[in-house]
Amino acid sequence: MSGTTFVYVDYGASPDIGLELRYSLATLLAEAPLAEALVYTDKPDFYAQLHPAVTPRPLGVDLARWTREGAFNHRIKICALADTLKLRGGLCVLLDTDSYIAPGFATKLLETSAVGPVMDHFERRDPFPEWAGWGADLPGGRYVYDSSLAVMHNSGLVAVRAGRDEAALADAVALVDALYDSGRRIFLLEQFAFSETLRRTGRPIGEMAPEFHHYFRRSLKRYLHWRLRARERRIPGFAPTRPCVAHPRNAVRAYNLVSRLFWRY
Repeated sequence: MSGTTFVYVDYGASPDIGLELRYSLATLLAEAPLAEALVYTDKPDFYAQLHPAVTPRPLGVDLARWTREGAFNHRIKICALADTLKLRGGLCVLLDTDSYIAPGFATKLLETSAVGPVMDHFERRDPFPEWAGWGADLPGGRYVYDSSLAVMHNSGLVAVRAGRDEAALADAVALVDALYDSGRRIFLLEQFAFSETLRRTGRPIGEMAPEFHHYFRRSLKRYLHWRLRARERRIPGFAPTRPCVAHPRNAVRAYNLVSRLFWRY
């Protein structure tokens, strides 16, 4: 995928983020062997040795700056994507680590991103009706929450293109800050900001599900962490692979029941 950069973020002490990232990246490289990944991280030495497709971008002082000194961690997603767009140009695709890539992803991504920005999947309209009428001045102009227009897409994947979407990302950072400073400090601020500022470009927001799988629910994450740890013990080392960890609903339920009763994971 020439001209495309995939973006991941991994910082902090949790080993699960790296576990997720390795599997996501492995499935990405199986689908797009020439893909290039930029990992924003506080562990640059590890990612420098992981695979030739990976370039670590040390976070350094940007970690505090982009998370508002740790007050809102997900703000870093917008900042890292904007930074990649400036550094690399072309098509830049932010992927949450708790994801994996299914066959057909590469073709769908290129086709969909040619029309407009892309996100994981559509969630709902008017996500916060209680915010109706609230507004803020953004670099691209005044924003006012309009219940008839506001939308929410999942931000497990966000794809933007240089020369087209930079202004929307600048607005997204400003919108997150304005919402946070006004006391609207919810977990989904960056997701809402991505959705609304990309909507305001006037181009349709494409969707990547089901070729992109985002397992953000806690019960599913627990199950997949268990399976992925077992897989890495069985098959040490990193290599591209097609999705190989199934997660049937009944198996996920059974695992979580047992873990609550006995393992307290």
